[in-house]
Amino acid sequence: MTAVARRRSPAVGCEIRDGAAWLTLDRPDRGNVLDAELLGDLAEACERIDADDDARVVVLCAGGRTFSSGLPRTHGWPDRHWRDGVAAVARLTKPVVAAIQGEAAGWGAALALACDIRVGSTAAGLVLPEARAGGLPGGGATQRLARIVGPARALELILLGRRLRAREMLAWGLLTDVVAPRRLAATVARLAADLARRGPLALRLAKEAVVRALDLPLDDGIRLEHDLYVLLQTTADRAEGIAAFRARRRPRFQGR
Repeated sequence: MTAVARRRSPAVGCEIRDGAAWLTLDRPDRGNVLDAELLGDLAEACERIDADDDARVVVLCAGGRTFSSGLPRTHGWPDRHWRDGVAAVARLTKPVVAAIQGEAAGWGAALALACDIRVGSTAAGLVLPEARAGGLPGGGATQRLARIVGPARALELILLGRRLRAREMLAWGLLTDVVAPRRLAATVARLAADLARRGPLALRLAKEAVVRALDLPLDDGIRLEHDLYVLLQTTADRAEGIAAFRARRRPRFQGR
C-alpha cells in the first residue's frame, strides 16, 4: 500500500484499491461544506494521487446524505488564501468518476461538474442557488455547466436556481447512470475497476484531447488528436495492447 493509501485526513479520506484512488469528503455532519480545510486537503490529495502510478482512476465520493452543500454560509466566495480543491480535481490527468449520493449545491455542484464521469443515486440532486440571493455561482460552474448541457439549460438552472433531480440530471447528460442508493458504491466500483484495467496512457491522452478541444479551433483540435495518437504509438503499452490482442489474452499495461 502506498503513502497516499495510508493517509487519512480529518476532512478528506483517501484510499487506493484495485487501481482506483477513492477520495471521500468526510464531513457528513456539516454537509461536507467546502471550507478552507476540506478544500486544502482535497487539493493536496489530488497532487499526491496524480503522481502515484498505483492510482489509474480517481473516484470522488462523500459521506453522509449530502454530496456537498458548497461553501460555508459566511462565504460567497472562497478567501483568496484558500487552496482551490475544485480546480485541483479538474486538473487531474487521470479519469475522475464522481459518486453523487445526495445533493450537490453551489460550489458542491461545481465540484461534481469538475469530474469527468458522474454516477448518481436516485437521491442525487444539483442546484445553483446563488443568483436567488444576489450572488454568482463559482468554482467554474457557469463555464462547465454550459459546456455540458448548453447555454439555454445552463441559464435556466443558474438564473432560476431550480433544483435538478437525479432523473433530470440523467436526461440532461449530467449523469451517466442513476441507481438505487444501496447500489451506488458497487456500481461505481465496477466502473472504476473497468477503467483501471485499461491503458493508463491511452486514458490520459484521450482525456487531454477532449478537455483541450474545448479551447481549440476544429483544425487545431484534429491536429492535436493526431499528434497524441502518434505519441501513443511509441509507448510500451501500445505494443503490449497489440501483443495481447494477437495472443487473445488480457493486456498487462504498465503506464509506459
